[in-house]
Amino acid sequence: MEGITEFQQAAEPKNEDYDSTELQKEGGITDLDDEYLTEEERLHPWRQTRTFYWSVVVASVAVLFYGIDITAISGAQVGYIPHFGLENRTYHQGVMVSCIYFGCFVGVFIALFTNTYFGRRFTISLASFISTGACIWEAVSPSWQVFIPGRIILGFSYGMIGETAPVYLAEMSPASIRGAIVSLYQQVVTIGIFLAYLCNLIFVWVNYQNVGWRIMIGFPMVPSVIELFLIWTVPESPRWLIKRKKYEEAKRNLYKLRLTAETAERDFLRIKKGVEEDEILQKGKNLLVEIIRVPYIRRALLIGIMEMLFQQMSGMNVFMNYIDEVFEENINMGARTSVAVSLFPGFVNMVATVIVYFTIDRYGRRTLQLVTFPVMFLMLLMVLFSFYGDKKVNLAFFIIGVVFFIVAYSPGAGPVPWTFCAEVFPTYVRAAGTTVTTFFVNAFNFALSFSWPSMKAAWGPQGGFGFYAGFNFLGIVMQFLFLPETKGFTLEQMRVVFEEGLFTIAAYHCRAGWRSFRKLLGLSVPDTPLVSPYDKAFAIDRAKREEEMMHAGEVSK
Repeated sequence: MEGITEFQQAAEPKNEDYDSTELQKEGGITDLDDEYLTEEERLHPWRQTRTFYWSVVVASVAVLFYGIDITAISGAQVGYIPHFGLENRTYHQGVMVSCIYFGCFVGVFIALFTNTYFGRRFTISLASFISTGACIWEAVSPSWQVFIPGRIILGFSYGMIGETAPVYLAEMSPASIRGAIVSLYQQVVTIGIFLAYLCNLIFVWVNYQNVGWRIMIGFPMVPSVIELFLIWTVPESPRWLIKRKKYEEAKRNLYKLRLTAETAERDFLRIKKGVEEDEILQKGKNLLVEIIRVPYIRRALLIGIMEMLFQQMSGMNVFMNYIDEVFEENINMGARTSVAVSLFPGFVNMVATVIVYFTIDRYGRRTLQLVTFPVMFLMLLMVLFSFYGDKKVNLAFFIIGVVFFIVAYSPGAGPVPWTFCAEVFPTYVRAAGTTVTTFFVNAFNFALSFSWPSMKAAWGPQGGFGFYAGFNFLGIVMQFLFLPETKGFTLEQMRVVFEEGLFTIAAYHCRAGWRSFRKLLGLSVPDTPLVSPYDKAFAIDRAKREEEMMHAGEVSK
């Protein structure tokens, strides 16, 4: 611990006394203006303090166990299914994988309470403690009846980390790199998935039907134990401290997390102003009702739920939760061989996620989804047809289909919905909005994880993969019509994206798509420019004019 303290002390920037008087004169800046960045922040956005990067590392460790467990359960199935005598009991197989999401529902609401009153660090620490105990419970379970409660309790920590870690990452990050830092959540999950594949590969050779599967299922406790101690070596979220009126501590933490005193003071004043405005907006309101009552928030919520639906129903978690069992039963591999082969898709998932850092802000969320979903659809068709014909050809088609499905999923359907849902809600209802979308993603994940064994038994694996291919095709259509582009908008400006109705947005996408199709065929298109209802300059100019009319006492649109 002494070494960590020295590291943190060395990490702190040399902040001189700074006069924040000028910053306090920023009353003329409105939430529709772009966030102010210094020349240094524009030129060197990744030049940050050691304390900041140490905090990113520590928060990332908390996410590792989530990724590890997703894959640990897949490898462990080749051991615990015969050990518990569940070979022909598809219902029980589905329950043992999916029951964790019942715990997630509870964990999300536990996190809402602990995040409000005790802070981000306490919530992550509590989740790590619960995860450690639940992993031990699962690993020593003598029967499936004992195994299931342990897995539900593990779900508590799932929900708590999923609700807290992205928020902590966002709240301590400077605006210039916030999107990339929040996207790190998905990257760390994929690293955890790969580490679990490695663990499965090692311990499938250690009497896997009695001992090996127990080590696999207990492996997620390793990052949990580490996180239990490390989380107290990083600063608490400045935003949470300001909400709790702990202004001096919040300012001290910002001085540790920012390179200069000027930046720390500026961010302190902006966060404080935002928190005060949120408290005014929240006063006397039920926030869960608010996200349904206010039209533009309701539209954002509907699109957020849609994104989570197609993320889960793309079929990715079939590969993550059941790929070893699919290799063993349907590709006729041995248990050990199936675990070894599954290492390659895990590696591809980890590497391909890196693509998102170079594309999500440059090309946009909508573009990523519309490019990757057609690839996922075609690859699932390839997986479907791999079950017919020569065995060696089938195996090649299956591996190619799975690998390129994951290559498309990793920078698209994986991180984009999380980024989208983290940015589209106004700050005063962001917690309520992300809670609802997190609830739905867990519900969809439960439906997929629970239904796959029974679906495979009733329709065969080809029928199951055909079902998810159909969902990917539906995702292409729905996202083409209704998903707006949020690239380039600050968090405060995001409301103008959803000012127009979803059918207005869909009509614009149809007209723009028809023009693009005619251009592709070399046909003429009208010279009149087609203005997007969420074009940044147009939408912000309209919103500012409406605000000016309101302040002048006129009736706005």
